[in-house]
Amino acid sequence: MGSPNLECPICEADLALNGDERPGEEVFCSYCGAPVVLVGDEDDPENWEAEDGI
Repeated sequence: MGSPNLECPICEADLALNGDERPGEEVFCSYCGAPVVLVGDEDDPENWEAEDGI
């Protein structure tokens, strides 16, 4: 499985993911600190999206 290339919906910085994240989890942008929720099919991380978690 590849690691998704996602951007923060607030500041558009690339999100740094560890690789063990799952859809529905909240992660935080390492640049602006905004909460971001991962959305998508767990079996297809290349098509995940990042949504504003505020």
